[in-house]
Amino acid sequence: MAIDKKKIEYVVGIDLGHGETSAAIAPMQWDKLDNQLDAAKDLEMEPNRKVIPSAITITADGTAKIGTAAFSPDILKQAHVNVCFKKKPQDINGDAEKLMMRFMTEVYRKIRENNSGMLTDGNHLIYIATPSGWDKKAQDLYLEMARKAGLPMGGITKESRAAFVRAQHDPTANLGRNIEKGAIVFDMGSSTLDFTYHNSTLTNMIDNGYDCGASFVEKSMFAELEKSNDAIQTFRAKYPDLMDYLLFEVRRAKEEIYFDTNRKYKKTINFEDFIDDEDLEDERFRLKFETGELNQFLERNGYIGSIREAMRDYAEKHIPGQNIYGVFLTGGASRMDFIKPLVSECWKISEDKIFRDQDPSLTISEGVAEVARVDLRTSDMDTELEPLFNKVSGKAVYDQFVELFGNYLFQKVAETVEEKCCEWRDSSSNLSLNYLNNRIKDGVRRTVAESSGLVNDAVKAAIEEETKTLREKVDSIVAAYTSQGTNIQLPSLADLEVMKGGVGVDMNDVIKDISSSIETESTNWGGLIAGAGIGAAVAMILGGPLAWIIGGGAILGKWLFGENETEEQKRNKAMAKDLSSDERAAVCNTLAEKWDDITESIHSSVFNSLKNNNRARRDIASAVGNLMAAYKDALKKSRIMVE
Repeated sequence: MAIDKKKIEYVVGIDLGHGETSAAIAPMQWDKLDNQLDAAKDLEMEPNRKVIPSAITITADGTAKIGTAAFSPDILKQAHVNVCFKKKPQDINGDAEKLMMRFMTEVYRKIRENNSGMLTDGNHLIYIATPSGWDKKAQDLYLEMARKAGLPMGGITKESRAAFVRAQHDPTANLGRNIEKGAIVFDMGSSTLDFTYHNSTLTNMIDNGYDCGASFVEKSMFAELEKSNDAIQTFRAKYPDLMDYLLFEVRRAKEEIYFDTNRKYKKTINFEDFIDDEDLEDERFRLKFETGELNQFLERNGYIGSIREAMRDYAEKHIPGQNIYGVFLTGGASRMDFIKPLVSECWKISEDKIFRDQDPSLTISEGVAEVARVDLRTSDMDTELEPLFNKVSGKAVYDQFVELFGNYLFQKVAETVEEKCCEWRDSSSNLSLNYLNNRIKDGVRRTVAESSGLVNDAVKAAIEEETKTLREKVDSIVAAYTSQGTNIQLPSLADLEVMKGGVGVDMNDVIKDISSSIETESTNWGGLIAGAGIGAAVAMILGGPLAWIIGGGAILGKWLFGENETEEQKRNKAMAKDLSSDERAAVCNTLAEKWDDITESIHSSVFNSLKNNNRARRDIASAVGNLMAAYKDALKKSRIMVE
């Protein structure tokens, strides 16, 4: 059933992580502009806790407890505690999938209970994140699971996309420009370490995951501890279903160690605090680490080396030759103090270009909420873009180009003709009409050639004019995804050679075509100037009208023309005669009287040459097609990998 999005007041982004879970809420604020929206707000999942362990315990009567409540002593005595149960879905009826759906249900129930005054039936949508490595089939199944679990789903998004958008909205990260040039999301999850690379030249993100998630740290810590502690071995034998609780305690120790790496860490776990057992009531185990000792342990057991190798493998095999201008760390485990130096070492990037949220455990849920809100706010805009793209036709752009460049060229040619006539008139030498005609032709030829450099500008201006509405709509969409703004521009004509198809506007050939066409068309106005000039010159010389004199109707014509000369010979003779200053002035006076007719003829010649230039029309239409295709690609990339 279609959603009336205007009834949606909030979107909630949930990060159902392998190790921990968080949620953020973003108000839709339909009446506000994108740059006026309130930031996504983290939701408290438990009192004073915005992040809870991804843990669930289901008792015999069907009651479920999640988060830290799953580890309460009363619950531990009754049931198996489940942690690290998230996995790529295969079968919606599978046991792992059913457990995940129950966890989804309980997480959503907790969110509703904690925010009952804000969230009501029908006024919100839920969006969740999936690991970047999951394919479309797994994503669709995960979405179906969430719906079956009772969540009012709006959609899903990849964790890497959420992280990129979150980074864009974080003014302290300054990652906007780096994403266009080349940036990586470094997602240190509990089960896997995922990398995602993106730059403005790529069609898709480049994802890859490695089996060196942060849960290895607590598992290896716990394994080392168990070797030397008989009580833990006894506990495992008697309570195998509760071993995840001990592992959870070790995980908490790991987090506290890396929260403040400058102090020693010491904690004692008493078995009697969470279970009644005479064999274990006086037993305990101690977690103790000196400053830097945990890092030394992880270096010795090869964990830090596995991360180093993963980073090198990704750079060499998955993004070879790609530049890295920024790295954004996400996932709670990215707090581990060896991560930044390791990133700098392996990817050859300074630590000031490596960013993370103040609380990276909340990055994904905040990013999902931001993505959800923008996607929902701009969903109708997308449907409006295709007609706008279709309106930008090659014909419309060429007609606009003809208008812009034609008016410019007409003005320049008319100025050239007037300039050459004035030079001819004011010369100190006696000059013929042939001289004037040749000077005009040479001047026009040079004017057209000099104008060729402005053809690109005219084409660009025509495209910008025809795409104005489209660009405004696109800019409003793109700006919504980042507080810093992403620079979206129409690719320039210089970029056409590298575009798909490689067809550009060959301006050298086009300008030759235009020049040749104008020269051909100029016969009309060139003849008009010459005719007016001959008439004025002969009238000045012989005192009679051109038609009467050239036609042989006056006996005085014999003074200039022979009796047996043809009309062409008479015309050529008149054109070749050197005229005095007074004669040239008379000619120019006649030209001035006919100037409107002359400029109209020039205007027609220029515009006819452009309108009838099929080569230019074809090349510019091809360029427009390539530009629009490139613009669509730029839009898709700049919206941070719209899925």
